[in-house]
Amino acid sequence: MDALAIQLLTIAAYHLPHLLACAAAVALLWVWAQPSPGRALALWGAGLLFGSALLQLALSLFQANHIHRMTESGASPGSLFAIISAANLLTSVIGSVGLVLLAWGASKAMRTRALR
Repeated sequence: MDALAIQLLTIAAYHLPHLLACAAAVALLWVWAQPSPGRALALWGAGLLFGSALLQLALSLFQANHIHRMTESGASPGSLFAIISAANLLTSVIGSVGLVLLAWGASKAMRTRALR
């Protein structure tokens, strides 16, 4: 197995626990959670977390592939790394918004249950 394949598999394995946790959160909210006032917010939040995790995985794989191609050809990094860094920052912001929505939905559902 060549070095690029091992590096890409390592990156995927590094991101796998976060992806599985986000997918489990979406599945639990979609299937098991009863309709309540905060369910939609929590579902959107978990979906944003899952989407940002997928985007971060894709960006990491793209960056590793690009670095591998650069080392083979002897090219300079260029401005692509600045774009990848900005995209990583954006995915982190999306994940943060998802976490806030998830917490907001959970607190809204708990507040509704406490009022009953």
